[in-house]
Amino acid sequence: MTACTAASELPTLEDAARQLDSDGSALLRAAGLRLSPDAPIEDDSCVPGQVRRYFRAESDLASASAGLLARLQAMGYDKVVDDLDLRDGDQDVSVLRNPETRLTFELTVLSGDEPGVRVIGKTTCYTAD
Repeated sequence: MTACTAASELPTLEDAARQLDSDGSALLRAAGLRLSPDAPIEDDSCVPGQVRRYFRAESDLASASAGLLARLQAMGYDKVVDDLDLRDGDQDVSVLRNPETRLTFELTVLSGDEPGVRVIGKTTCYTAD
């Protein structure tokens, strides 16, 4: 019973942030993305006193999305939401989550006047130290 409990324990914020950076770097190399400027991400999903870490990258080319879903799935991420659930006009959105690290990546392919790809990765919420 202890092994089951240990396997489902939440990684520390530091461990999750390192894994997020590692997985994000793999996506940067695989898809030719670039890190986004450090613009704050509006996210009120954490309760006061909790924090989370983010990874944000983008490309002006919608073709940069080719293989991102497959790459994340090969890295252990499961698709939890797809574009049919979140379709929003000129955006196709997929959300993937790694059940072991509890990291989440959101892939948005933008079409229309300004096509491109946006990738946002994030940890779960942690109590602020």
